[in-house]
Amino acid sequence: MATTSASAALSEQGQAKFDLGIWYTLFNWPTLTVAVQNQWGGPDSSDKRDWLAGAVSDIFSSAPLTDQEDIEIMLLQVLEDEFGVRLEDETEVGVARDIMAIKTEVQEGNFATVDALERRWQSRKGKEVSTGSVQVKEVEQEGEWDSVDEETDEDEDEVMRDAPAAAAPPKEKPAPEVDEDGFTKVVGKKRR
Repeated sequence: MATTSASAALSEQGQAKFDLGIWYTLFNWPTLTVAVQNQWGGPDSSDKRDWLAGAVSDIFSSAPLTDQEDIEIMLLQVLEDEFGVRLEDETEVGVARDIMAIKTEVQEGNFATVDALERRWQSRKGKEVSTGSVQVKEVEQEGEWDSVDEETDEDEDEVMRDAPAAAAPPKEKPAPEVDEDGFTKVVGKKRR
């Protein structure tokens, strides 16, 4: 079975180890852990993390020339699309670098990093990693810029504090009102 695809060259055991390595790397990523614990991706946030691990693995199968930057972009896009998180701390760079390192090691038949990640996960008995180092800054995206006081511009660079263990879920929009003719009633932001 000789192919030119780098991931196709992995043995069945190698592919399984690579997939586990991706999953453990994502599971140990504090930013993603905060998003999952707080269900920023909805009640199926944990499933979305599992899906992301599979999607990262699949990208190497479908595009063997995938590089670290491709993985970084994918991680950023999924965090924003699926969890509503706009990442600015560049932790995706380290996660993508770790995934690429695991890929290289597994291709060489070295499973030491994956085995170490597995032992680390098992020592916690599968519990989420500590998120004390993650800083979250909530940004109002639909706010009115005219109401911003110019005197507060100096305070924009204040130090962010650690996020609380459980943040309140985002406010849901009210269901649209439909009249008897089938038209949707438009309600201004101030009347909601």
